[in-house]
Amino acid sequence: MQLKSVSYTFPRAKTPFFENLNLDLPEHQVNFLIGQNGAGKTTLADILLGLRPVTGEITPKLSTLYLNQKLPMLPAIRVCDVAALVLGVATGHVKLSLNDLEDLVDAPTLTFLTPIWEKHYSDLSGGQQKLVQLLLFLQVDRDLVVLDEPTAFIDRQHVATLFKVIKAHPQRTYLMITHDVRDIEAFEQYRVFWLADRQIKQSWDQTTFADAANEAEFLQNFQTV
Repeated sequence: MQLKSVSYTFPRAKTPFFENLNLDLPEHQVNFLIGQNGAGKTTLADILLGLRPVTGEITPKLSTLYLNQKLPMLPAIRVCDVAALVLGVATGHVKLSLNDLEDLVDAPTLTFLTPIWEKHYSDLSGGQQKLVQLLLFLQVDRDLVVLDEPTAFIDRQHVATLFKVIKAHPQRTYLMITHDVRDIEAFEQYRVFWLADRQIKQSWDQTTFADAANEAEFLQNFQTV
C-alpha cells in the first residue's frame, strides 16, 4: 500500500498538518507506527483507512478494519452475546453456540473464549474485556487491519494471545501503533515506521531495527517497562 504526496489539513486550520507525505507500507505482514504523543499517528491511521479527506494518491484501495484504543461494552452483556453481535454481522449467524464458534474463529481465539463464554463483562478483568473484542473483530476478514495501541492495559500473557491471532492470519496487512518495544520484538518479520516532524522520519525492517535503538530521541517513542 502506498501513499504518494499526500497532504491533509485539519478543519479550520490554515496550514496542512501533513504535506507531501510518502509511505510505502509492505503488504501481508505486520508493520508498526511509532512516534511521540501528538506526532499524528492516529491521524495517519485515519488517512490510511479513508476516514479523512486528503490530496495525493493512496493505492490500492483495500478493505479495512480499525480497532482503536477504546472499545466500550455494557457490563451486563455476556461474552457469547458479544460474539453473536460481532460475528453475526460478519457471517449472518443470528445465534452462536460454542459448536458454531469452532467453524468461525481461529484456534487461539477459540481457546481463549471457551472458558469465559457465558461470563458477563463485569466478571472479566479489564484486559480480558479488551481482548474479547479485539480477538472477535480480528475474525472479520479484511485486507488492512489498523490497531491503535492494542496492547495498552493488557498483561503480556493476554498480549501473547492477541499476537497468536494476528499471526494466524498472515495474508493480511497490519499497521500497529505502539509505544511498547516488546510488541515489535514479538514478531520475526516486520517494518517499523517512525513518524516525527509530520513526516516518516525513518523506517527499519527486522534486521536493522535493533541497531537504531540507541539514540535518546528515538527511545522517547517507547514507554519504560
